[in-house]
Amino acid sequence: MMYLPQIINCASSREPKPFPQETDATIFRATGPDTGQITRKMVENLGGIESLIDKEDIVILKVNSQWWNQGMTNTDVIAEFTRMILDIPGFAGEVILADNNQSETPGERGWTTEKRNGRFNYNELVEYFNSAGHHNVTKYHWHPAGPNPTPLQFGGAGDNVITHPSEGDGYVWPTELYYECPYGNRSILAYPVFTSVYSGVTIDLKNGAFRNGQYTGQPVKFINFAAMNHHGPYAGVTASVKNYMGVVDMSCGYPAPTPEGTFNTHHIGASATFRWMAHHRKTLRKIPFMREFYERHPVFRFRYTGGVLGKYMKEIRRADLNIITAVRIGWGSRLDMDKAWQSDTVLASTDPVALDYWATANIMYPVTVEAGAPDYYQKMNNPDIEDGPLHTFLQECRRELGGTMNPARIKVIS
Repeated sequence: MMYLPQIINCASSREPKPFPQETDATIFRATGPDTGQITRKMVENLGGIESLIDKEDIVILKVNSQWWNQGMTNTDVIAEFTRMILDIPGFAGEVILADNNQSETPGERGWTTEKRNGRFNYNELVEYFNSAGHHNVTKYHWHPAGPNPTPLQFGGAGDNVITHPSEGDGYVWPTELYYECPYGNRSILAYPVFTSVYSGVTIDLKNGAFRNGQYTGQPVKFINFAAMNHHGPYAGVTASVKNYMGVVDMSCGYPAPTPEGTFNTHHIGASATFRWMAHHRKTLRKIPFMREFYERHPVFRFRYTGGVLGKYMKEIRRADLNIITAVRIGWGSRLDMDKAWQSDTVLASTDPVALDYWATANIMYPVTVEAGAPDYYQKMNNPDIEDGPLHTFLQECRRELGGTMNPARIKVIS
């Protein structure tokens, strides 16, 4: 039987925490048909690669491997960014492509797809650099750590929940670090610990680099490399904030059975009604009215996933830089090429909320209108609709992390 935690009552909600004071944000934008050139120009405007990366750094590039086509991060942008790192004079660090696609089998989907976004899939990208003698470019597939007997998505699971890097690779489930939504659901901020196949250094995403269980002090940089796509009635749009869904552990909390009484990041907004419907989803989805109710009714408030991710960035690890590879974006789908648009743009910012808001308002939404998309897509892809999925998702992230969704406070350097 599916695990159904009974710790919430949607009728007894508490007041959400107040928003922090808004801050100014800067977005760096480059546009053009040559992907390598616009990547270099974006980095130049940021101050050059050596202003971002030092020669001893371990550099984690968090890609989106859950999908393919425009659903994955553009690999030509990643390749050029990686090349610039390797060209730093005296670079003695390493570059690791990493992601958790929450799949039962690691290393598939964007890692192996033949429907690439760019010249490479992720495995081919690593092999490209290795064949050129750069063996300090590697990969790591983070994998869900807990039991997940009745998954609602992908089915990733394992038995490697750990408490310290001395225990090997896995996920730490720090029960004292959690997000709680206004009606009581809690999500633990689980984070990965993983060992480089190149250097043997173990990276604790929250606490840094370790060797033989001892902290080394070697710097770890974290670059959040996102795609940009329509993501349906829950989130509206996938971009840099939602890319953190490939950092967290989806086996930590409902619909998985442990830790008891908690919810994973995706299902933090699941009401008791939603959980009952999810339990009977195979039957209900055969009924058109119930399928629509299941997909659109606010028994599932995905906005609070934005809250989890905002607190995750604040408490566990905030990316040193967020990059959206909006070379080809999916205004209506992550996979359907007929619902994609060649935008030839890369964007970067240290403020993921401002970046996602501005990119959607100024690229995704106008493209959706220009494509003549049905009203449904135009509403889902408009970040200024205050009760829309993206607006509320980003607002909950901002409530925890800070940042801005005010265009007057966003400076764009093109």
